[in-house]
Amino acid sequence: MPSQARSDRVRILLADDHVIFRDGLKLLLGLEPGWQIVGEQSSLDGLHARVAELTPDLLLLDYHMPGGDTAASVAWLRQRHPELKIAMLTGAQSPTVFKQLLDLGVHALLLKQGSGAELVEALRRVLRGDVVVDAALRQQAEAADPGLTPRELQVTKMIAEGLSNAQMAELLHLAPKTVDKHRENLMRKLQVSSAAQLVARVRDLGLFS
Repeated sequence: MPSQARSDRVRILLADDHVIFRDGLKLLLGLEPGWQIVGEQSSLDGLHARVAELTPDLLLLDYHMPGGDTAASVAWLRQRHPELKIAMLTGAQSPTVFKQLLDLGVHALLLKQGSGAELVEALRRVLRGDVVVDAALRQQAEAADPGLTPRELQVTKMIAEGLSNAQMAELLHLAPKTVDKHRENLMRKLQVSSAAQLVARVRDLGLFS
């Protein structure tokens, strides 16, 4: 926290790559007494520094963001800013994505198709200390368990996207040898022996779609 005294207003950082959507969120959330939009972010690139600079109480983050891997960013923020509330918005329809985000400890998992009133109420609950997940999304997440750890899911997604071990190590802030070990474990669990086979298995299982 900065050395200067903070107000008792709830400080919110918006992270979405669509300007029109962010403008709508600013209008909606700005109507809530005691809430203050302290910043906006259009890319994952620079998000970590932005959080450190602004010290928000709540990060409202879109899952589909350019500039990196969203799950990796969430894991990094949860480790280094455990007091930060993270509410995820997603238009994804992948139960595996839902499970991955819940395993990483997000405080809310909400579909972008929801109403403004539902979003505001969900954020109120998050700020009171609740974890808010749509019951249907939670059920889908629990039914879509390929037996991988959250980190292995991150590595699986990155391999399927064509990233090299060096790129994965940089994004995940891990040693290359650690990435190698995760890669070895997940390929054993998914019963594949090459990146091409892994991509095919990801497609067959409907992961990250």
